[in-house]
Amino acid sequence: MASLRLSPLEWSDLRRALGLYFTATFLRSNYMLLMLACWVVAAAVTLWNIHALLRHETLAQALSHANIFNAILVIMLVQSVLQLHANNQIGGSQAPSIPGLALAEARAASIVASVTILGFAGLTSLLPVPFHDALFFILFNAIPYAVQWYAPPREQSGKKGGAILFFGIALMVGQFALIFVSNAAYWMLTRPAVLTIPASIFLFIGLIGSILSLPNRLHDSKSLSPSVHKQPLPVESTRSGPVEPSAQKPLTPYQLRQMLLAPTAPVTFRTDILISLILIPVFLSVFAMIEAFLSHRSFGAAWIKSVGTGCVMLVIGDKWLLDRQHWPLLLVTGRFGSRIKFVQAVFKAKLARMLIVTPIRVLSLVVPYAVLKPLLPTTAFYYALDLIVLAVGMTLCSALPFLLLRSPAKSIVFAFNLAPVLLIQLCSPFLLSLRNAAYLAITALVLGFLSYLFAPYRISRSDWPYDNE
Repeated sequence: MASLRLSPLEWSDLRRALGLYFTATFLRSNYMLLMLACWVVAAAVTLWNIHALLRHETLAQALSHANIFNAILVIMLVQSVLQLHANNQIGGSQAPSIPGLALAEARAASIVASVTILGFAGLTSLLPVPFHDALFFILFNAIPYAVQWYAPPREQSGKKGGAILFFGIALMVGQFALIFVSNAAYWMLTRPAVLTIPASIFLFIGLIGSILSLPNRLHDSKSLSPSVHKQPLPVESTRSGPVEPSAQKPLTPYQLRQMLLAPTAPVTFRTDILISLILIPVFLSVFAMIEAFLSHRSFGAAWIKSVGTGCVMLVIGDKWLLDRQHWPLLLVTGRFGSRIKFVQAVFKAKLARMLIVTPIRVLSLVVPYAVLKPLLPTTAFYYALDLIVLAVGMTLCSALPFLLLRSPAKSIVFAFNLAPVLLIQLCSPFLLSLRNAAYLAITALVLGFLSYLFAPYRISRSDWPYDNE
């Protein structure tokens, strides 16, 4: 962790980094701010409703009648906004050559994160809830982003890094499952000070320490340059020296199609199938165990109650229309023809992957639910069919902004990419009647089909990547 004693130059760098959070540059380059603003309004309405309910109800009753998830999502989105800005600042190829840039950005991000957390805790304590409980609630729900902030040192051993990664994933899964447990918010907001104060100090130190590790990412700055993305492309190397074995390993056709969807290394077909098989059962099992522990239900009853939340996993995937910085590198290989053919290939790759993994994920969700509920085989079949159509249609609807607007802002595209995650629970047959859910699924499929047909023409005529990538 960086020293608290700063030189005059470091103070100057820190003031400059903090000043960027109040400029038009921060507003233009941060496509998540629009989504954050919408959810801040929703969270404010939720807290106002809880405050009104507390006049004639207990805190437990008021929380059961309000959607506290709105407030939790704001906590997460604030960290996402800060991460996006900080990563943009230190992710550029010029960042390593600017002395003190990364450290100043990390310090500024830690200050802004601390101020926002304390501010949210102060607002939450107006419910009324003791400040120490409100602070614990805020920090606990920021755990996933403490994990995402962390950048390991370059000299860290592989075993230590693997252990930290496993611990971080376990924290994220446990915290994410606990979000949706019905009385988890009440449990966190009513702990004694002897528990929450030490826990809050520990979580605060962990979050700030993770943010201040941000300069470590400069050690891997070469991985952010375009040269890395060129290595796995299906073109011959022009280097005269020996080629590394990893660069010679051919990619499968399935991996080549997936390269169109995200700049990260594509997984194999077998790995993708395996992840799809275990993703929802593992998530819901953790969720059900926490629910059963807190509410004293049986594991089966808790699993059934949590099945609607599992629908989120049907549409969680890559940001296929947001991360487009790798498109020019793939286009110049000539394997996909013109710009319009290239964009159509992206849409075909997305649809092909959805048609493979979505039925597997749906079956891993519906089959256990049908056994535990129980459901008739015909009813379970209609549930599965409805969810497949709904998930595929909603995912393709991510391209709707390109039909509605000539050049949509990245914040709008991001909102439409996040919308399926938020809407699929509300439109699923687990919440609605099967007939109403079918109408919504067909509507999503029609809109998605229109996007699939016409959006590539609009996207092919737009600039990619975005100006802030």
